[in-house]
Amino acid sequence: MQIESATFVRLRDDNITQYTLTNDAGMSLSFLTFGARVSRVRLPDRDGNNPNLTLGYITFQDYINEPGLFGATVGPVFGSQGDLPEHSGRTGWQNWNWQAETRQDESHVQIRLTLDLPDGADGYPGERHVTVLHTLDQDNHWTIDWHVETTASLPCRPLINIPFVLTGDPAQSVMSQKLRLDAERVALPDDRPVRSESQTASLIGKRWSLSLETDAKGLEVTTFPDVDETNYFNGIPGHPHVAVGIRPQNGNFMLTPARPFDRSTTVTLHRLQ
Repeated sequence: MQIESATFVRLRDDNITQYTLTNDAGMSLSFLTFGARVSRVRLPDRDGNNPNLTLGYITFQDYINEPGLFGATVGPVFGSQGDLPEHSGRTGWQNWNWQAETRQDESHVQIRLTLDLPDGADGYPGERHVTVLHTLDQDNHWTIDWHVETTASLPCRPLINIPFVLTGDPAQSVMSQKLRLDAERVALPDDRPVRSESQTASLIGKRWSLSLETDAKGLEVTTFPDVDETNYFNGIPGHPHVAVGIRPQNGNFMLTPARPFDRSTTVTLHRLQ
């Protein structure tokens, strides 16, 4: 097990750091403190190829300029597409530099990303304390544990916008991959997201597959139909259906001082032989 850290970019007020967690099977997860973003997900295939299995960018400016909030930890959020309220400045949670704390032992590696916001800093009344704990174990289980507290009530839809690229190539379509929700075969959505009360999912590509389990009340699946050639992922022009997003359905959760938000989701990556 291993944890590495490196400066991603230095800004006037902030030092944005990239952390990488790696287990003994070679699976690795990389995070940026800017927006608590998931920037890389890797697992070598049977031939030793080790591409990024999520959509990511090369530079900080890419993350600022490119639409979609790919990899970001966002909220408060409304609508199925992650629409944000219109505010100026560093609103939302994706535009802040989060605090990071890491931990490792023989069985797992962890990064705890924390954001403490003063009253109104994310565009809504009240203070917010947000914690997202990522844990990677030796069996390629990646567990994401949320905890959000507030001092004022607000509707909230916390999510991490993770687009899985099980082709390993952001120039390929994912539409031939096989999706199951609670073990039932479901066609990948071409246009609008598919919503289900399922709490488990599996997605199978040619060289990798994944399984997902959540304690949310359902799942939402999208193939990002709005991605086009104006998006560039690691220098490669995008196109519709470049990735699959499998998101817990949090709904418009009413966050109150007496009712914090807690959610746990586990993603397991598999290398196909």
